[in-house]
Amino acid sequence: MRRAARGFTLLEVAIAMAILGVGVVTVLELFSAGLRMEGNAGFRARAVVYARGLLDQTLALPEMRAGSDRGRFDETFTWEVVVREAPEFTDQAPTGGLGTKQKDMAVKNANPSDLVMYDIEVSVSWPQAGNREGVYAIRTLRLAQKNQS
Repeated sequence: MRRAARGFTLLEVAIAMAILGVGVVTVLELFSAGLRMEGNAGFRARAVVYARGLLDQTLALPEMRAGSDRGRFDETFTWEVVVREAPEFTDQAPTGGLGTKQKDMAVKNANPSDLVMYDIEVSVSWPQAGNREGVYAIRTLRLAQKNQS
């Protein structure tokens, strides 16, 4: 009488190895995608810091003027600041209540025709894979006195 064979056949081992290979490849792809996303997040975080700094510098200017400027932070990041008059936002008389007391008083005491609303847009860009470009943009408004020049 023949005893029942114990163990795996060659076909069973081959199928198990194929399933294991697919699992390993999937896990490696997940790690690779995670690393790519982490790298992109790092670039985006730096762009946010750069853009916020430029916006703060622009808002701190004592006098606003329409125009644009551009430049480079380093070999990777370029920036552009565009300031334009936005008359579509100054059709009505200004109201106080926002900002500091001094700004509110200046707005309340100013003649509406002496005020100009400026649209400020700051964008920071960087190269990405595949001839694509990453862009982070911030846009805000600022109410200011008209320039007397």
